[in-house]
Amino acid sequence: MNEAAIRDLLAADLSVLEEGMELVKIEQYIPKSLGTRNFLDILAKDKAGQWVIIEVKKTNAAARQAAHEVFKYVDAIQRHFGVRKDEIRAIVASVEWTELLVPFSMLRNETSIAVEGVQLLPDIFGKSLGIRPIEPVQVDQGRYLAPWHELNLYNDEASLKRGIASYDHCCKVKGIDDYVLLVLKAADDFNEKASFALNLALQQIAENFGDGAPEEIPIQFRQFDRFEYILYFAPQILSREFCLAVLAQHPETFEEVQAYTEDMDTEAELCTLHENLYDLDPCPHRDHFEIGYASKLSQKLLIDEEWTIERVERRGTFARNTLLSDEAIIEELKGATGSSRQSFKRSVSLSNRAHIASAKEGLTEALLTNPAWLAQIKRVLDEASAAWPDGSARINLFGPSSGIFTLYYIATEGSDSHQPQYEVAVFDADEQLVSTYFGLLVPEGQPIALQPLLDKYYKGRIGDLMFLASAGFFETRDADVMDDLGLAYRTFRVDNPEGAAKYFALKDDRWRPLSLTVPWQPLQPYFDENSSLINEIVSAIGSRMHAGFHDMS
Repeated sequence: MNEAAIRDLLAADLSVLEEGMELVKIEQYIPKSLGTRNFLDILAKDKAGQWVIIEVKKTNAAARQAAHEVFKYVDAIQRHFGVRKDEIRAIVASVEWTELLVPFSMLRNETSIAVEGVQLLPDIFGKSLGIRPIEPVQVDQGRYLAPWHELNLYNDEASLKRGIASYDHCCKVKGIDDYVLLVLKAADDFNEKASFALNLALQQIAENFGDGAPEEIPIQFRQFDRFEYILYFAPQILSREFCLAVLAQHPETFEEVQAYTEDMDTEAELCTLHENLYDLDPCPHRDHFEIGYASKLSQKLLIDEEWTIERVERRGTFARNTLLSDEAIIEELKGATGSSRQSFKRSVSLSNRAHIASAKEGLTEALLTNPAWLAQIKRVLDEASAAWPDGSARINLFGPSSGIFTLYYIATEGSDSHQPQYEVAVFDADEQLVSTYFGLLVPEGQPIALQPLLDKYYKGRIGDLMFLASAGFFETRDADVMDDLGLAYRTFRVDNPEGAAKYFALKDDRWRPLSLTVPWQPLQPYFDENSSLINEIVSAIGSRMHAGFHDMS
C-alpha cells in the first residue's frame, strides 16, 4: 500500500484512533503564504470539538519529515482558521517509526500543544488498520542511567577482571555502547557475618517448617562461597525500539517477551525489555548474580554490609564526559535523580529555569506515590525562586514509600535511616543560608488496627504484605496506607535558620506560625500513643524476617 492508500483507509474509519473522531477533510488546503506545502493529510475534529491534525507517513524516509511538518501545520491552522493552541491536537501516524521516534519525542518535548503518536498496522489485504500507541523517548535528559541494574559477585580479583572483560564483550555484541561498571570491595568481616546470618536463617526456617526437630549442627560448620568483589552494572537507559530490535535477533525470546509484555504499562514493559536484553547470550562471567537497584546499592551494600567503592569503570559517553565526576555517577546509581522512586539530590540555581524544570521532573519521578510532597516541594521551589532570584537551593529527599514497613524499620532500628523526610536549603546570592524548608511524616488522624489494614490492602494476609520485600519494600499505595495509619506528609519552613529562627507550617495552602522545641520529633508522640499497634506490626513482620530471607507464605 502506498501512503495515499493508507491515508484514505485511516480517513474512512477514524474511530480506530479515537471514538467520536470525525473527518473534516482529506488533503486540507493551506495557503502557501503560510509557509507550508499546499495540503495537510487529514483534518478532523474530536468529540470535544477540537481540531485534530493527522499527519500520515509510511516509510522511514518520509517519516523523518513528519515532526517538522506538524510544527508548520499547527501554526498554519492557527492563522488560517483563527484558533488557539489549546483548541488544536496533532496525531503523527506512521507505519515505520525507527527514524521518526526521536524527532517525534523532541516535538512532544518542545511544543505546548497535545501531540500523540500511533503506529499504523495495515492487514495483509489492505482492508483494515490496527494501531499501537507510541511512547516518546526521553530525549531531553541527556545522561540517564537505567534504574534496572545487575549485581555480580566474584570470589577473587582474577575472577573480577574476567568479569569486566566479559561485560565489555557482551555489551559490544548487543550494541550497548554507554554504560558504567562500579567495582566494590567487601569489608574485612563481610563473609563471616554473611555466613553466620545465612546459617542462622536456615536454622530458623528449619525450625519453623521442618518435619521434625531442627538439625543440631553448629552453624560455623556450614561453609559458603566467599565473595571479595562486586561488579555493579548499569547502562544509559535504552529505548523500547532498541531493545526490541536486539531481541528480534532471537526469535524465540522475542515472541515470548512480546506475549507477556502485551498488557504491561510503559515503565514495566521497559524494565522487562532491559532485563531480557541483559539475559541474552552472551552473558558476562560472574560467580554469583543478583538483581540490583538503587536502594539496594545505597542502603544494603554501602551501609548495612559496608562494601567500599574502589573505582568506577566508564564506557562510551560516560568516558567522554570529562566534567562528570565519579561521585555524580555514584549518586545517580544510588537514585539521586529520582529514578529509584525514593530519593533525589540536586543543587539548583534559582535563576536558571532549566535547573528548576529539570529538578521538578526528577521530583515527579521520585515522588510518584507521594502527590502531597510533590505539590508542596514544587510550591517551595517557585516561592524560593521568587524571593531569592539570584540565589540557589540544595534539595535532599528521601521518601521510601514503604507503607507499613516505614513504621517497622523506625521502631526496630531506632534511627532516621528509614524515615521519610526532605530538606530544601535556600541560599542568597552571597551563599548565606536564608531559609530551610523541610518535610516530615506527622500524626494526623486516628490509625486503624493492623488486621483491618491487612484486609483493605493485602487480602487479610501478612504473607501478601511480605511480597513487598521482593520489590524493595516499595508500596505504590503508600499515601493511602499512611492515611489509614493516621499519618500525613507535611511541609515546614524555618526563616533565618542560623539566627533568630522563625518556624512555620504549610496548612490549607498557607504558611502558619509554629511554636516548637528543638530538636523536634513529631513521630515520638505517635509511637507513644499507638504502642500496641507498633508492637503488633513489629511482631507480625519481624517473625517473617530472617537475615535477608522474607517469609511470604
